[in-house]
Amino acid sequence: MIPDDEFSRDGARLAQREAITRAVLEKFIAYWSVQDVTQTVALLAEDAVSQVYFNHPEVGMAGEKRGQTEIAEGLYENQAIWVYLQFEPVIVGIDDDTGRIQIQFEYEHQKTHLRYAGTMRMVLRVRDGLISRIDCYHDGERVAAFMELLRASGGGAGFEPVAAKA
Repeated sequence: MIPDDEFSRDGARLAQREAITRAVLEKFIAYWSVQDVTQTVALLAEDAVSQVYFNHPEVGMAGEKRGQTEIAEGLYENQAIWVYLQFEPVIVGIDDDTGRIQIQFEYEHQKTHLRYAGTMRMVLRVRDGLISRIDCYHDGERVAAFMELLRASGGGAGFEPVAAKA
């Protein structure tokens, strides 16, 4: 039988990890809500991975990006393509070192002025007080339809979905 104080220590460690995860997520939200790439990237582990589950040249962060430099380049590219009209993230859950964020958004394509709005969700993993992984999920069919509209208007190329990993 495990003594009660073992459970207390385990519970306290879990609560501490979840508090760290929440603090990192809150900083991430604060920095990216104003598109501060420098501060956002400072929250990433050097070997961080970002995965957005579709590929398209009109989405700088599409597909997989590895490391702070590649992720920063994708964020800057996104800023060059899209104007963020609305970006309202809410932390919907924290479990140990993993946080889940739901985001209500509206973007405007700078070249065509077409607008894309909806919700997406992000799952972020925190290691040693830094974000080690970001998985970003959109409605793939909806994104494909918008990207086809963008292509038809002369604003972009084709769309290639990426299957979400289990």
